[in-house]
Parts: sequence; structure tokens; C-alpha cells
Amino acid sequence: MTATPPEQSPAITSLLAHTTKDDIRRDPFPHVVVRNALPQELYEALAKSMPTGEYIAERIGKPITSNERYNYMSEPILADPTVAQVWKDFVTYHASPAFLTEFLDLFQEDLLANLPEAEQKIGTPLRELRVGRRNRDSFETHDILMDCTAVINSAVTGRPSAYRGPHVDKPYKLFGGLFYMRLDEDDTEGGDLVLYKYRPGAHKFHTSASEYGDNRFDIDPQYVEEVMTIPYEANTLVLYPINRLALHGVSVRALTQHQRRFVALVGDLQHHLFDLAL
Repeated sequence: MTATPPEQSPAITSLLAHTTKDDIRRDPFPHVVVRNALPQELYEALAKSMPTGEYIAERIGKPITSNERYNYMSEPILADPTVAQVWKDFVTYHASPAFLTEFLDLFQEDLLANLPEAEQKIGTPLRELRVGRRNRDSFETHDILMDCTAVINSAVTGRPSAYRGPHVDKPYKLFGGLFYMRLDEDDTEGGDLVLYKYRPGAHKFHTSASEYGDNRFDIDPQYVEEVMTIPYEANTLVLYPINRLALHGVSVRALTQHQRRFVALVGDLQHHLFDLAL
């Protein structure tokens, strides 16, 4: 009897393989929206083998509740023998020095235009950052810790809700990215990415860490206005440098049994690059 050869994983292609500076949008802040970011064969292999919310919740010990976020980070994915090899190859590349170089090739000029003291605060030129991976390396030997995380927002029960309103990502992150993996059968309204700008005049972030925890990076909706909505669509990437102008949130999701699926791309630094209180 002839043994069946193991199924070969599709070759990994970068999410930024076909993106150039001409694709950068600067309203209301620099970002790219890349539709059909991956070849269809690779996207389908990732989509059909993505861990479910229930699986991730069990692995991380977090109960399933309505419209909550469940993260399966690179290191647990790489250590999990049940996760498909295509996922391991995908997260390895997108949390690597090569991907950071691609990001900088696109956004370095915009990043430094908005954060001119960034390299001084980090203590090294952006092109010389020592790249590590979250939950494996530390800031003792690395300048930036990257991750490529499989993320599920659970089903919405009880009442429609938004997972998170207008906010900026944490000021110690160099960049943020969302790669949407919406299921074909998901007909839920909402769950789109909304980009905002500040209204003229005063604005107020919840800057007290002791009172608000991570929500101190959220801003009251009265201080912002919507600029555009980027639909939650399969095989779509949104990527941006982080600064105090990079306001975004998630639109209200209708009641649904479908899970909202995406990949989060991040690069953590040791120190904050900007102050939200200013």
C-alpha cells in the first residue's frame, strides 16, 4: 500500500507583497487598505484552518461571553501541535525582521513626520531595531517585540454591541495591522473599522491608568467625528503607524452567531512614543 504524501502548505506570501507608497491614504491619518492581500490558495488554507473562538478560549482559559476578544498569539500557535503548518509559517514571517522592513519601506517617512522624536525616544534608528517576538524575547536584548495574533470576536448575544469605540492604540506600539478573515456565510451587519478625526477644540482621553486600565486610550465619542468606514471583508489588510492621530474603532455588530475573525499585527516598544495627555 502506497503511503499518502503529507499535504503541502502553500508558499507564504507577505501581506504587503504588492503594496507601495502610492497606496498610502493620509486622511485622516496614514494607512493602507489592501484588498485581496494574499493569493487565494494561501488565504483559503489559512481561513479553513483558523482556530475557532471556542478553541482559543479553552487554550487561554477565558470563558466565552458576548462580543468578547480572544487572542491566540504567535508563540502559543507555534507551540501547538494541532495548528496547521500554514499558520505557523504565516505568523513566523509576519512577526519577523523582514516584515518590519516592509513596513518601514512604506511608512518610515510618515511615521517620522508625525513622531519626529521617535528614534530619539527608542534610542536607535528605526532601520537598526533589534527585532524579537512577544512572549519569547525581551527588551534586554531586543528593541521591538513583534506578534502576529489570530483573533476572534465571539458571537453577539443579548443586544447589538461594539467591541470598542474610538481609541488610539497603546503609545508604546510602533504599528498596528488588521487582516480580516470573514467567513463567506457571515451576513452580520457591522463589525467594520471606523476611522475618526478630532473635532475642533478640547478633547479628553481617559488617561488615568488606575481608574480605566487599558481603556485610558479610549476617547469620548463627543470629541471625534467619523471620516470613513472600512468594511470587514475577507482577505483585506489595514495597516498604519501608530500616533495620537490614528483614531479608530469598531462599528456596532448586530445580534449574530457568527464570529468576527482577523489577524492582529503589532510591534511593541519598551517606551511610549507620544503622550495622549498633550
